Formats: sequence, structure tokens, C-alpha cells
Amino acid sequence: MPQHKLNTPSALESLAESDYARVFELLHTGIAVMSATGMFLYCNQAFLDMFNLPSDIRGRHVSEFFLTGEQGVMATIHTRKPTFCSSLTTTNAQGISFRYPLLDDKGKLFGVIIESISPSIGRERMEKLLDTIHDLEEKSNYFEQKARKKTGSLYTFESIIGESPATMALKDKGRRFAKSEEPILLLGESGTGKELVAQALHSASLRADKPFVTVNCAALPHDLMEAELFGYEGGAFTGAKSGGSKGKFELADKGTIFLDEIGELPLAMQAKLLRVLESGEIQKLAHKGHLHSDFRLIAATNRNLEQCVEEGTFREDLYHRLNILELTIPPLRERLSDIPLLARHFIELHAGPRRAREVQISNELYRAFGLYPWHGNIRELKNVLTYALFCLEEDGNVLLTRHLPERFFRELRNEQPEPKQEELPPDNLNMNEASAQAERKALLAALSGTKYNKSLAARVLGISRNKLYKKMREFDLLSPSARNN
Repeated sequence: MPQHKLNTPSALESLAESDYARVFELLHTGIAVMSATGMFLYCNQAFLDMFNLPSDIRGRHVSEFFLTGEQGVMATIHTRKPTFCSSLTTTNAQGISFRYPLLDDKGKLFGVIIESISPSIGRERMEKLLDTIHDLEEKSNYFEQKARKKTGSLYTFESIIGESPATMALKDKGRRFAKSEEPILLLGESGTGKELVAQALHSASLRADKPFVTVNCAALPHDLMEAELFGYEGGAFTGAKSGGSKGKFELADKGTIFLDEIGELPLAMQAKLLRVLESGEIQKLAHKGHLHSDFRLIAATNRNLEQCVEEGTFREDLYHRLNILELTIPPLRERLSDIPLLARHFIELHAGPRRAREVQISNELYRAFGLYPWHGNIRELKNVLTYALFCLEEDGNVLLTRHLPERFFRELRNEQPEPKQEELPPDNLNMNEASAQAERKALLAALSGTKYNKSLAARVLGISRNKLYKKMREFDLLSPSARNN
């Protein structure tokens, strides 16, 4: 077999055609290779089958398919350290994944390799794997807490970027809530930075020097959820460690526990959580008696919990127990004035301080950002800028709309207002007239929506700038001076 060294980005990109791919295809273990920005470069068939993924996944971002991308692949990219946790897709496919950073000789990250194991390997093996991961997490949490005390590496309210009224109001209310011992419920759309705010609340609290334990409720296997949250004694179930294991609530004693995606907890677990919140007592599996944990609870969700209560998927008593101090994180579209500061931060994060000083954002691009709906919020802004930076020419220093991903313009087109009922063509129009009228309305909507930025309007419509001018002339939408040019 020819020798291949997978120590460069270009080598990774050609992996699918290499001899390594032939070996990976023989494995029952799922193998995936990611770029340094979280894009899929290669997946073997076992990985695709395990998570019910499409075959055309290459070149697409992990966040499109995995709910746990931020805790897994992106965490490995940001920290350049291995991560071990459950993987959960948007279609509820689940597995255990080990993610390893790929570093070159100078220590620069150029990719991530993922090894995944399906729950189909059997409950006993899965439990042993989770036990191993849990042990590693405990050790990691211990050393992280020691490091945080020395370096203050947890986010604070000063870490939240933005000076818009909405952002300043969030920081002000958060600082006041942090001093309380009551539960805090964080509400906000996906990608708004709920974990960042949770860390800031802990850092501003009286428990700042104590543990901060994070639990992603959506990523916990349902049949092992109780053992993960509350712990177990040795012999509690087949495959249990002889010495037992501490649960997340026990680890959070004297500190803060952050339950992210709490709306995903099943009803049976909601009842057990309610008992813990009311009494502070934990019932470990197979433990005689109860343990007490002094914790402060922060919960977060992007769901409408009131609606979930009405639908019967969330307990009303638990909702009222959680919803004492409610803190809503504004979506990016309500804090557009923060985009320049956020953009500079992400450019520096990905390009480095020296290169970031050279890179500028055009007014054209800022106008496009102001029109975009940002359904993915700050996370989407980060992903869009990462894409743009990689599309920026080596000798270029100005980001333009042509550097944006095509999906940006597809979404922008979808945001164009639909014609009102009274504006629809009358029945007596023939097909050509109706089509022409609809085309003129689309042109006007794109031009007005982009404040007559011709380049941006053309991109929104999916046509060339020359064709846009031709259509504007055809429908008499050019100014008199433009017609004479």
C-alpha cells in the first residue's frame, strides 16, 4: 500500500480517494474526518448509516446535522483537546463519539477525526463506555475547576460582546439575578449564547469559586439519564462499576448546575427533578437513604414551556418551580447594532490578531447583514464569517457579499415579503401579463429591501448585475440619468 501522510488540510481533502478510505470502509466503527472549521471532509458508510446521514454530506457543517456539535467537534476545534460524549442528530439518531484533534508539526490544528459507536453494540458495552467517559469527565472537571480558580477562564458578563440596549439590559438584569440563590430560567432561540450567559451568572454569583457543572439534557441517553444525573452505587445494574459513580447533581454540590435544553427531559425524569429541587435530596440508584446537595440551578431552553405545559409534555408544577427568575436572551435580529463588534471578534478568533487587523468588512456586507433574519443567531453569524474568511483571496483584505455562502442569499430571498391578497393579479390578466407583473413586484421588493444596492439585489434575486439592469430598464425602474448611460 502506498504511504500517505495525513498531516495537511489538502491531504485530508483528498482522503476519500486515498488508501485510508478503503480501510475505513471495512470497519463497523463510524469514522468521520472534519476540517478545522467543522466541515465534513469524509465519512465511512458505517458513520452515515449509524446517524442516518445523507451521502452528500461532504462540505457541509456539523451544525446542520448534530445537536451536540458545539459540545463535540467545535469544542475539540476550539480547545484542541479530545472530547468524549454522546452524539445526537437532528433526527434523534444517537451514538457515543470520540473526537481527536489533528495537529501539524507546529501544533496548528488542521482537522478533527471522529470515532463513533452505535447503541446497537449493546446496553452493557454502552454502559461501560459511559462509565469510562464519566470517569474522564470527573477528572477533567476537577482540573478545570482548579485552572478556573487560577485563570478565571469561565465567561463573565464582560465576556458578552455588545453595547446595544437589548444586550446592556440583559447584562444588567443578569448581574442582579446572579446574587440570588433562586433558580434562573434562560429563554432564547438556538445560537443566542445561553451557556455563555449561564457561565456569566455563575461567575457573578456567591458560588463563583465552586464547581460549574453543565448537562445537555438533549444529549443524555434516556435509559441512562437517571444514573448520569443522580449517580449510582456499585452493583446497581449489570456492568455498573464496583465503586459506583457520582451524578451531576452531586458533583455540583456548593456550586451551580446548568441544565441546558431542559425542555427535552422526559416526563418521568421531570418528576424526579422536581423532588430534587424541592428537597435538595438525591436518590442514587441502589443507595439506601438520600444524599444532600447544595446547588444553584440554572436551566435553559429554546422551547415555549408554557405551550409544552398545555400540550402535556412538560409538568406545570416543575415549570412554576423553575420560572422564578426568567431571563430572556434577545435574538441577533433585535441587537443588530452589536454585529460590528461581534464580527470583529469572530474575525480575530479565526484569522488571528495580526491578520484580523488587515481584514475589513465592506458597507455592502454590513447592509446585507442588516437585512438577514439570522435564524441561527450568533452561531450563524460566526459560521457565515468563517465561510467568508476562507473565501477571501490570499491578497484580499475586504469582505464583500460575493464571499458569503449561497445559503445566505437563499435565506434572504425567502425573507422577501409575499404580495398582499389585494395586490395579486386580477383574473382577466393573461399568463404573460400576470408573469410580468409578478416579476416587476419581485424586482421592486429586492431593490427596496436592499435599499437599491444593485449588487446585493442581484444576489438576492439569483441573477447577474447585468441582467438586473436589463430587467430594470424593461420595467422602467431606472432613473432618467441611468437610462442615458
